[in-house]
Amino acid sequence: MPHKKRTNKNHIQVKKILANSELSLLDKKKSKRKSFERIPRHDNNPSDLKREERILNDDSDDDNDNNNNINKKKLALKKHINQELQQQKQSIIPKKSRRNKYYVMNHPELKDIIPNVIKTNKRKHEPDEQNEPPKKKSSQESKPSICDKLVSHMITSRFRYLNEKLYTSTSQEAQQMFEKDPQSFYAYHQGYSTSMSQWPDQPLDEIIAYIRKRSSNLVIVDMGCGDAHLARALKSTHPNIYSFDLVAINEYVQVCDIAHTPLNKNSVDIVIFCLSLMGTNLNDFIYEAHRILRLRGTMKIVEIASRFENQPQKFIRKIESIGFQCSKTNSLDDKNKSSSSSSSSSSKYFYTFDFVKTFEQIKSKSIIKLAPCLHKKR
Repeated sequence: MPHKKRTNKNHIQVKKILANSELSLLDKKKSKRKSFERIPRHDNNPSDLKREERILNDDSDDDNDNNNNINKKKLALKKHINQELQQQKQSIIPKKSRRNKYYVMNHPELKDIIPNVIKTNKRKHEPDEQNEPPKKKSSQESKPSICDKLVSHMITSRFRYLNEKLYTSTSQEAQQMFEKDPQSFYAYHQGYSTSMSQWPDQPLDEIIAYIRKRSSNLVIVDMGCGDAHLARALKSTHPNIYSFDLVAINEYVQVCDIAHTPLNKNSVDIVIFCLSLMGTNLNDFIYEAHRILRLRGTMKIVEIASRFENQPQKFIRKIESIGFQCSKTNSLDDKNKSSSSSSSSSSKYFYTFDFVKTFEQIKSKSIIKLAPCLHKKR
């Protein structure tokens, strides 16, 4: 007997189960059936047919959305490539990149236009010509010659000699020395300017700033002016400035011994001694300033702090005994400062004093002494 074809008697029920499982997977809600539950029959249920049609339509809509997104991306890539092609910054052409790689593959006509990007090897460092380190100067250029060393040594040694001579002699003796050898005065100021360039502060700059705030009609006297830097700096705003020194370096300087000036009595508003109390007769300089100053006139003194030997109060008392009153100074400690005095500079190398003339006549001729600035012998 021929074998009978085996047929699954429950094939209809199996199809129903498979259809139900597919629908539940599409809805992302897989139904969990218990072992004792009975599966309902819905062979000819019209609602199930509509549900299947709706799911199929939704799938087609998703495909359309994906196609639209792809088309949008293609349009965006085309727009990006066109914008890069239209740039005119040194005729830059768009390079191959991840963003437009596939667009170039689909458009072979752009392969000749868009250059290949060659990535440089970061390990192999190639020094740029612009960032090359500066070439070191040769030994002949960096080191001064023996002749230059000798000249600079002679200038400094001569300056030290003249500086010591000015501190240990009177103003009359210094004037006679410069009259015999005028070049020595220029040598002294050359050495003075080189040493002054190494100072942390320039005291004359503070005096210039102080005078600029005052009236332009004031009569000002610069005692021991040197090259008349004060008059040259303030010539446009304060024309009434007299500059006195032993030798005239330029047209602003008047040759004069500052112990005896040609000015009238009570004719000056401000007298300035900026590092010029050098002679042994510095008392005569103070008396002359008292003579030419008006009542309530100001005498400004700037000197090196080491000359006072840690006793600036002693100097103030002697100046006040002549007929002045100290109105401002930076030499006093915070504990000893009076209400009328205040610090005018943060420098530790110079002391500044402002004295106001309070008496017409000199009260007493006290002896004022300051330590000379002498260089150590080598």
